[in-house]
Amino acid sequence: MRITAEWNASGGTPAIRDGGRLAVCRRCGAPNVATLGAMRPRRCRARTIALVLAALLAGRVASRPTHAAADEPPVPEPPAGAVASIVPAEALKHVTYLTGDKLEGRGSGFEGANLAARYLVEQLKAFGVEPGGPVLPAGGAPSTTTGPARAYEQPFDVRCVPFPGQGAGDEAKGQVAPTMNVCGIVRGTDEKLRDEYVLLSAHYDHVGKMKKKVFRGADDNASGTSALLEVAQAFALKDAPRPRRSIFLIWVSAEERGLLGSKHFSENPTVPLAQIVCDLNIDMVGRNKPREMDVYGNGTSPELDEAHLAAAVKSGFKFTARTGSIFLRSDQVNFYEKNIPCLFWTSGLHKDYHTPGDVAAKIDEGKVARVAHHAYLTAWTIANRTERPSFRKLDKNASSGPLGAVLDMVSPEDVPQAKLEPGQGLCLVRSVMDGTPAGEAKLQPGDHILAVGDAPLPEDDPVGAVEKAMAAAKGGKESLRVLRAGKFLRVVVKL
Repeated sequence: MRITAEWNASGGTPAIRDGGRLAVCRRCGAPNVATLGAMRPRRCRARTIALVLAALLAGRVASRPTHAAADEPPVPEPPAGAVASIVPAEALKHVTYLTGDKLEGRGSGFEGANLAARYLVEQLKAFGVEPGGPVLPAGGAPSTTTGPARAYEQPFDVRCVPFPGQGAGDEAKGQVAPTMNVCGIVRGTDEKLRDEYVLLSAHYDHVGKMKKKVFRGADDNASGTSALLEVAQAFALKDAPRPRRSIFLIWVSAEERGLLGSKHFSENPTVPLAQIVCDLNIDMVGRNKPREMDVYGNGTSPELDEAHLAAAVKSGFKFTARTGSIFLRSDQVNFYEKNIPCLFWTSGLHKDYHTPGDVAAKIDEGKVARVAHHAYLTAWTIANRTERPSFRKLDKNASSGPLGAVLDMVSPEDVPQAKLEPGQGLCLVRSVMDGTPAGEAKLQPGDHILAVGDAPLPEDDPVGAVEKAMAAAKGGKESLRVLRAGKFLRVVVKL
């Protein structure tokens, strides 16, 4: 995950639910979703009574469950064969290839990333997934019976520049080089809905080589790339029923250089943006606790939240609904800015993030397969519902965190002047938003945050430590120990 450019959050202020807890109505089977706007018209009476009683006992008003509209046909059960096609061994096979020596860390604009893109195309062809890239020049054979010939690859150029705060690197020579997104389509079956798309995304690039070391990016993001391949295979499985809407699959490049691949697609879509009903983004899903995940983008659509939580019952994950600047650091942001509702699934940061230690041997392939299963179930539900998900803007705190800055985790060994003790970490300020506590405190892009008050940041999750401390100090003040241009200073933030 990475973002290097400032992003200006704006819009309404739906409340964001914490915790991702789920209860299921015994009579109607609907998940108890803390909705973020207008409710569906039909409610389960028994569930409503139980919730009201519980709220009265707790001295507060409970959220009402979201149900499908009365005229909405039931979503069919996902085909068992498609679900069974998602297996850990295949997920690990993909991760192993993508992290191999020949790919040299998949730096966008370099041959390793191009090899990864060709691998993705080969897999899609083997699965029977149609190409979803640009329309080819006239004269080519049609790729489908309903449209013109398309390519799998959507090429664009990227400038190979140093990664801020992490050294110049062997690749960062400033040249402009070609890279590509890889796109595929699984056609839906409904004549009215097949021209709408449930989009699933993952970035396949990583940071390549730096200081003669290969950064293999097994978790970031060979894991999400692999999970999305498993989803593609499940939807395209021969003789398995397909959903009513079409499924659009995109593996983007140059995410690590500023979300450039998803930005390029959002500005040059190969299908109309107005026909993309949502984006489900998968980034870093192979590490940390095997049955726990984070989800960002909660509140961009109550219907999307509902489908996600219903899928969690079957996928077996405990999801924690998160807010904060990590939402701004992966590809769903470029779709969100186009008013497309989104969810972003991740298992979170760890001490091997953007280091040579992020290798395939540390990947939990069972977790990657479970994430694929969860993504498939969520997409299946949305693709089969008549009504498309509604869209809501998040408030600034929900998208950027209470600090109002985009933070990124960097390796302590890349900032030796910070003089950290073993186990201590630091994070880099990527951008600062105007009118936020960070902006008022004159925090600057390029600053390294080393501590909150007198408490050093932990090496495994310094970004999370800062954001938790800022949330806890809301309404008061907190100081940050900062390294700026080789000098240590204190920055006082009013929250």
